[in-house]
Amino acid sequence: MLNFFRRLFPATTPPGSVAGRLLLVTGLYALSGFYSFSVPFQNAGISLIWLPVGIAFGALLRWGTAMLPAVIAGALIMNLYLGHSPLAVAVLTAGSTLGPWLGCRLLQYYGFDPALQNRRQVLTLMAGAAAGSAVSAITGSIWHAGNGLEIPPLSALLVWWGGDALGAMLTAPVFLTMTRRAIEPLRHQMQELLILLTVMTIASWAVFFSPFPELHLPFLLLGLMIWPAMRFEIPVTATLNLLVVISATYASSIGSGVFEKYTGISLLTRWGFIFMLTMISLITTALRKEHQALSHQMHEAYNRLQKLASRLPGLAIQCRIHADQRITVPYASDALSDMFELSYDEVQHDGTRLLARAHPEDFEAGRALLREATRHLTPWQCEFRYFRKDGSERWLYMDGLPEAEEDGAMLWHCFITDITERKQAESDLMIAACTFESQEAIFVTGPDWRILRINHAFSRITGFTPADLIGEKSPLLEPGAQSDDVLPELIQTLATQHFWHGELWHTRCGGDSFPVMITLTALHDHHGRLSHYVGSFTDISKHKGYEAEIRNLAFYDSLTQLPNRRLLTDRLDHLLRLHQHSHAHSAVLFIDLDNFKTLNDTRGHDAGDLLLIEAARRLRESVRDSDTVARLGGDEFVVVLESLSESREEAVQQTDRISEKIRNVLNQPFQFTDFEHHASCSIGVCLFNDQDVTVKDLFKRADTAMYEAKTAGKNAVRFFDPAMQAILLVRMLLESNLRVALSQDQFQLYYQVQVNAAGDLLGAEALLRWYHPDRGFISPGEFIPVAEEAGLIIPIGRWVLETACAQLHQWQHDPLTADLTLAVNVSARQFRQSDFVEQVRSMIQQYAFPPDRLKIELTESTVLDDVDTTIRTMQDLRKLGVGFSMDDFGTGYSSLAYLQKLPLTQLKIDQSFVRDLSEDENDATIVRAIISLGVNLGLDVIAEGVETDAQREFLMSHHCNAFQGYLFSRPLPLPEFEKLVRERRTTMLPQL
Repeated sequence: MLNFFRRLFPATTPPGSVAGRLLLVTGLYALSGFYSFSVPFQNAGISLIWLPVGIAFGALLRWGTAMLPAVIAGALIMNLYLGHSPLAVAVLTAGSTLGPWLGCRLLQYYGFDPALQNRRQVLTLMAGAAAGSAVSAITGSIWHAGNGLEIPPLSALLVWWGGDALGAMLTAPVFLTMTRRAIEPLRHQMQELLILLTVMTIASWAVFFSPFPELHLPFLLLGLMIWPAMRFEIPVTATLNLLVVISATYASSIGSGVFEKYTGISLLTRWGFIFMLTMISLITTALRKEHQALSHQMHEAYNRLQKLASRLPGLAIQCRIHADQRITVPYASDALSDMFELSYDEVQHDGTRLLARAHPEDFEAGRALLREATRHLTPWQCEFRYFRKDGSERWLYMDGLPEAEEDGAMLWHCFITDITERKQAESDLMIAACTFESQEAIFVTGPDWRILRINHAFSRITGFTPADLIGEKSPLLEPGAQSDDVLPELIQTLATQHFWHGELWHTRCGGDSFPVMITLTALHDHHGRLSHYVGSFTDISKHKGYEAEIRNLAFYDSLTQLPNRRLLTDRLDHLLRLHQHSHAHSAVLFIDLDNFKTLNDTRGHDAGDLLLIEAARRLRESVRDSDTVARLGGDEFVVVLESLSESREEAVQQTDRISEKIRNVLNQPFQFTDFEHHASCSIGVCLFNDQDVTVKDLFKRADTAMYEAKTAGKNAVRFFDPAMQAILLVRMLLESNLRVALSQDQFQLYYQVQVNAAGDLLGAEALLRWYHPDRGFISPGEFIPVAEEAGLIIPIGRWVLETACAQLHQWQHDPLTADLTLAVNVSARQFRQSDFVEQVRSMIQQYAFPPDRLKIELTESTVLDDVDTTIRTMQDLRKLGVGFSMDDFGTGYSSLAYLQKLPLTQLKIDQSFVRDLSEDENDATIVRAIISLGVNLGLDVIAEGVETDAQREFLMSHHCNAFQGYLFSRPLPLPEFEKLVRERRTTMLPQL
């Protein structure tokens, strides 16, 4: 069926389709006429309902007056079919054609829309159909009245007009709206349409063909027509309406149905049924279409509003504050999600979520403004900060208009914009304004360098007022203000890089010039044309003075005004570069004042400063102006001799003469206000003309030579010898190996027994040994001094002490070793550590051994260097139970005044006295004195280096009863020492 209608009413009009339409209209007109005459009203010449008039209306409204021939042809066929005379045929055909044509003209005049999309068009069609039908009815009824029609003329006119009008109302909507576009949607409703046709067929049969007309079922059809009116378009509704009417009229013609059973029902009742059926179906459909159109318009309007709102630079929103203070959101534009990161569903019924992340301070201020605006029904305007989910802060501005509602609610029509950029711009403008009025002088000129604006700092610095300079050339460009080569380079840089920074000369109001540090920037407009120059500068007159002072501080010694290490290094670098083009020798002299510390300690640092100042003066006077005298720090000076002979021998002689001159000059007495000081110096000399040498190498070589002069007894001059460098390299390598040894556990402890007069074991002394993986054992006499100088003696000493404590812990678990004491040598630097006592206490607690088993051996120099501090430290350790032994006693000062104050437990006689006891009476006397001193002070006395029985016998005869030496055992590694202990304590040894 759908395909039939598609072919019948094509979407486009192909060539030759006009003729086809004429034939179609003529055929439909004739067919509908034949049917209409099958249901006559009291006379074959007048029909109860004349359907062809609707075909004529539809054709003329749809395709225009081109269809008049078809209407005329159809009318001729019908009149000829009735057997009228030619004149009757002509009159009735004219009336049948004129009526629809006039009705169509009337409808077109009033702007009739054949689509029938609203009630007005439906009613207009009915009015036009009624008006046009009146013409054909009047024409026909007059003609029939004149030709002996049996019914009264008025009745004939009414029946003719009513039949034509109803025919037009029934057929014209079908013809007008049956288009391909209207039929296409039915493919999606085909199942429902078939069900509807089935239901309508059953209902029509029940109403018009049922054997029970007394059921009064016409209302059923009226109700059923609501279905197609609500679910389908005009074509379906009009077609079903037409089919129902055809069924009704056909049933009436054959004497069936409710309209024939009750003959008392008049013509008006039948027409009323048809009219009501048509009105209900068409008007209901039109109402639905109106509603759909209105909904569509509203939807489009809403979409346009949404599109418009979405293009606004902000959020359009309505907020309703109810009487119970609930907040709902009737409307919000799409910007809601971007601005507040919330969906409309989230805030529609809970508007408080909008301000949940507003800044608390701004929220309270906004509430106060809202109350005030609500009280006076004035706009609500406020700015507030809003925190986004990522923690960033945005500034928002809200402008709301109130609208009071009948239920006590207040509807606010608000527009919210993001003003973060504006706030930033305001802040930038404020900063720019503050910057312009900063402490720097700022000026703005045009591209011709004529000043447009200056700030207060400019006036303060230069003395010029705006009235003096506005419109005038910048003083920077005055003739002679800058050197000739500065301005061209400046202009060129601004033209290419748009920026220049440097020093220039500016002019004050009084005419004097002063230096400025200036920054110039060239600004361009959006077309790339130069528009302004902006300059800012500061007066650096004082800075110039500061620069000289800073340079003096940076490159000269503040006390002696000699060049310092930095300037000396620069000059030596320069000198080394000159040696690339010269074969002349140069020399570096390292000069160290001997015993300078003694002067500082005895006479104070003021006297030391005076000595340094005078020494610097003498050094400057001892060399040429081309030579350099510098102070490295402390009492160290450096002299650089330049342009010596190209011959090395002559250069050595020149340098030696100058060095001796310097030594003699510094040996002269230094006369101060209240005393005279005699000084000397040690000088190390490094001669060079090698361009490959570095400044660092020169310093090292001269320093090495200077230390050689110190070692030679001071007050001497020594030239650098490569052998010195070799020794230095060996020491450096040894220091490096010491660090590796410490990190890789290459150190070991050896143990040498200590016995009493009866030969019983008292304990042992822990002695440090270093086994190098390549060199084997390295003597402590070789590496201990290096460790002292490098500062490694502290970590090494800590390792020795901790290893000894761990060993004492192990010995406590063996009865053979539980009573042994262990002596550990502690260096001066280690002993003077501020936390040394805490270190010992921590080790005693960690390894849990009796503290009296540990004995610390200190040298005289360690004890007597800082007696007061040493005594406090020793007393703190004695409180822990640790014992002390004075090592190498007799080799130092052996001060008896301090000896009695020290909390010692033992004196150890140095092996140098024990070695020659039998041959040197002086050594024997010293040993007897040490033993007597120790005994009288209540101290134990132990002699080290005992190697012969004679030595042991002498010591015992003078009441020394503790010994250590090769006579009893050499130093042994731990396994051999413990084996020795077991052997001596488990077997009987012969008496020595």
